[in-house]
Amino acid sequence: MPETQNGQRSGIEDPLKDMKIRGEIKNQRKHRVRVALSVDFDAISAHLGTGKHPDNNMSDYSQGIFAGKVGALRLLRLFKKLGIADKMTWFIPGHSIETFPAEVKQIVQSGCEIGLHGYSHEGAHQMTEEQESDVLRKCIHLATELTGKKPIGYRAPLYQIRETTISLLEKNGFEY
Repeated sequence: MPETQNGQRSGIEDPLKDMKIRGEIKNQRKHRVRVALSVDFDAISAHLGTGKHPDNNMSDYSQGIFAGKVGALRLLRLFKKLGIADKMTWFIPGHSIETFPAEVKQIVQSGCEIGLHGYSHEGAHQMTEEQESDVLRKCIHLATELTGKKPIGYRAPLYQIRETTISLLEKNGFEY
């Protein structure tokens, strides 16, 4: 039996050991792991759209303000420290772009990608097709104004989409 790092027997044998010894396993490919790193910068918008509820109170909105003013920048500093800030995608609702412009500019300056995430975290089923189109156009405008380039990524609030969402994204040149 193979030993573990602490010198104890693990009880687990390498099932391919005999084949490796006989040379039957050749040209093994080294697999590369790919990871997608992203943040949803919902802040207050999470309580305006899909999270809107009569029981929401000032504490809920306070958490959203804290997320926008403090939490997002803490994450950004962490990502910079880890050397991954420019490899991130931040999905930002239009409401967060307009409410936290200084914080969002710092995020953009990190070199990350900006993707859309609705305006006020509204779900596709909460809107008519025309409203959904209007929201998408407004958010494309906000993100393009912010970054200087049209966004290509979209993450639906609460992952709620419908066929019209897909058609709108394709029509507006989104890649994912």
